[in-house]
Amino acid sequence: MKFTCQKSDLSEVLTNVAKATSYKTPMESLGSIRMEVFNQELTLTGYDLELGIQTKIPAVVEIEGVLLADSRLFCEIVRRMPDGALTIENDDHLKITITGDETSFQLAGMNADDYPDLPNIEASRGAVIPQSLLKSMIDQTIYAVSLDETKPIFTGELIEIADGMLNVVALDNYRMALRTEALLNQEEMKFVVPAKAMREIQHLLQEDEKNENPCTIQLDQNHALFTIRNYTVYTRLLAGEFINYRRSIPTTSKTEILVQRRELMECLERCALLISEQNKTGVRFEIEENRVMVSCQNVVGSIDDVISCAVTGEKMVIGFNNRYLLEAVRSIQGDRVKLLLTAPDRAVRIQEGEGENTLALVMPVHVRH
Repeated sequence: MKFTCQKSDLSEVLTNVAKATSYKTPMESLGSIRMEVFNQELTLTGYDLELGIQTKIPAVVEIEGVLLADSRLFCEIVRRMPDGALTIENDDHLKITITGDETSFQLAGMNADDYPDLPNIEASRGAVIPQSLLKSMIDQTIYAVSLDETKPIFTGELIEIADGMLNVVALDNYRMALRTEALLNQEEMKFVVPAKAMREIQHLLQEDEKNENPCTIQLDQNHALFTIRNYTVYTRLLAGEFINYRRSIPTTSKTEILVQRRELMECLERCALLISEQNKTGVRFEIEENRVMVSCQNVVGSIDDVISCAVTGEKMVIGFNNRYLLEAVRSIQGDRVKLLLTAPDRAVRIQEGEGENTLALVMPVHVRH
C-alpha cells in the first residue's frame, strides 16, 4: 500500500477519527486507526465497538490496500511532520513509513484482518435535522446526563421526534435538561444515544444557518448512523425505557423570579470559589420582594450577595447545589432567566425569560432556615 496526501487534510480529520479508538480493551486493534486507500481516496476509521467515526479525504494512490496504525502515535507523528505532502506506505512485514520533505518516520503496523467490521445498519427509520439546530440542542442539554452506570439508560440523551417537534432530553437523579423545537415532515421516533457519542456528534456539527448540509440519521433496532458533512458516526443505542420525563415538569408555581442571567451566573461563580469536593456546601437563596439574598458558608469562608430581580408570589428560603444551578442557568439562552418555585423541597423549573423552548429542572438541597 502506498499513497500521498496533504498533511493539512490528514491532520484535520485524524483528531476526530481518533476519538473513536480505545485502549481500554484487550483487543489491540481497537486502539488503532484503520486506513484504506482505493480509487484515489483515503478512508479513515476509528471504532471501539460502541462508537465508530469514519471519513474520507482525497489521496494520490499508487498501491491500493489497508493498514492499521496505533492511534496516539500516528496522530502525533503526523502532527509533527513538516507541512506539505506526506507519503505513507507499508511493506510485507506491516512496517509503516511516513515521509514528508526530508523527514521519515517508521513504525510498526498491525494486521488489518483483526479489525472489527462497522455495524451494518439496515435503516428502518430516519430523520433529517439542520446541523445548527441539533448542535445548539445538544449544547444546552448534555451537561445533565447521568454518570451513574447502574442506570445505563440515563447515561445518554433521549432524541425524540413526535407531533412535529424535536425534543432532546438529559437527566439524572437531581436535574433535567430539555430543549424543544419544531421539526416538521419527519417520522416519529424515540432513541437514546450514549453521552460519549453525543459529545463527538456535538463536536462535529457546525453552524449551518442556510441548512445546506443537514445532519441525517438512520436507525435500526440497536444502532444509529449520523452523517455530518464528510463524517459518518456509528453509535450503539442504549436499551431500556426512558422515563416519561414530562411528568417531572412542575405545571404550577408559588414563587416566580425573573432575573438577569449574567448577574445570576456571576453570583453563582463567586460562590463556586468556596466550594470543592472536600467542601460541598449548598447555596442559600432567601427570596424577598424584588431581591434574592444569596449566601454560602463553610470552613473555607463565606459569601453574602444580593441580586435585584422581579419576584412574584410567596417569599421563600431554598438551597441549591451551586454547580447544578449554575450549569442550568448557563444553558438558558437570552438575557433573562426565569425560576419557578413550588416549595423548598420540590424541583425548581428554570427557563428562558421569554419562552419555554429550553427548560431545566434542579432539585433543591437542604440549607438552614
